[in-house]
Amino acid sequence: MALVDYASSDEEDEIVESTSTSNANAAQSLKRKREESASDLPPLPSKFHDLYASTTRVSTRDDPSLHGGRKRVMPHVEGNWPTHLYIEWYPSTTEYSSLDALVSLLKDTWPPEATDLKVNSFLTSDLGAPLPLHISLSRSLGFSTEQKDEFVSAMERAIQSSTVRPFVVSFADLDWVSNFENTRWFLVLKVLKPDLNALNKLLHISNSVVQEHGQPPLYSKPATTKSDVKARNHSGKRRSINHNSALLYKDMQDLSSAFHISIAWTLTDPSQELLDLTKSAKLNHFDPVKQIQVVVEDIKVKIGNVVTSLPLPKSVNLGKSLFGA
Repeated sequence: MALVDYASSDEEDEIVESTSTSNANAAQSLKRKREESASDLPPLPSKFHDLYASTTRVSTRDDPSLHGGRKRVMPHVEGNWPTHLYIEWYPSTTEYSSLDALVSLLKDTWPPEATDLKVNSFLTSDLGAPLPLHISLSRSLGFSTEQKDEFVSAMERAIQSSTVRPFVVSFADLDWVSNFENTRWFLVLKVLKPDLNALNKLLHISNSVVQEHGQPPLYSKPATTKSDVKARNHSGKRRSINHNSALLYKDMQDLSSAFHISIAWTLTDPSQELLDLTKSAKLNHFDPVKQIQVVVEDIKVKIGNVVTSLPLPKSVNLGKSLFGA
C-alpha cells in the first residue's frame, strides 16, 4: 500500500495563509463590485419616499425639549391637520458630501452644553440617516378634516392646468435667514432663478389656491397701491384664467430672492463669529455645491403624515383655465 504524502506543518501554514489571502482578495473584490453596482443604481422613485415620510408623534402638546428647543410655529388645534407645500430633494452621496463639508465647519463651533448656540444639521437624522431637503411653497398651514381633501384636489387641478413643466434649479449663495417669528435662524442655499421663471409661477399658483381656502400666502409682498389692494382682496375668489401666459400670471410677484433650501439651523441670531465661519465655509467649500443641479418634476402636499405627489405636466393643454374650470 502506497504511503500518503502529507504536507509538513510549514507547508500547511503556507496553504492556510494562501487560502486566507485568496479569500480576503475575493471578499474585497466582491465588496468593490457591490459598491460599484450601488453607485450605478438609479435613484428611488419619488413616491417611494412618500410612503415613509411619517414620523412618530411623541407628545400631544408643544414640548420644545423634545425637538432641540424648537417651538411649534402653528399651535396644535384638535381637528386641524398641519399642511405644507414644498419641492423635495434627496441629495446623492456626492451632493451630500459637499453639503456636509459646509455644515461640519459650523455645527461644532461651540461646546455641547451651550445649546442655544448650537448649529444643528438638517442633512441627517439623530441616527445619522440622510434626510430630504426642500424648497417651501407655503407657510405652515392648518386645515380641518372637511377642507383637507378638497385642498389637495384644488392643488392638483391647478398644477395640471398650469404652464409649469419640469425644470432644474441650482444654487447661488450661502446665507442665514430667520423664520417669520424670529425664533429660529437657518443656514440656507439661495436658489438661482430657473428658466421660464418656474419657481415664481409655482408659488403664484400655490398662493392662489391657499388664499382661496382662507390661508395666508407665502413670501407675498404687502399691497402698496389701491389697485394692488383691490387685486389682493379678490385673490381668494375662484376664477377662470385664460392660458395666455401674459394673463395667467398677470398679478404674479417676483419673489426670486426668497427661494432657498435650509441645510442647518440655530435658536439664536448668528453671531459675528458664526457669520465669519460661514463666509470661510463659502469660500472654501461652496464651489462643488454651485455645480449641483436639482431636477424638479413634482411638488409635495403633506397633510398630517400623508404626502401626496403632484407631478408637473410634461405638456401644456391650452384649453383649460388655471383651476380647471
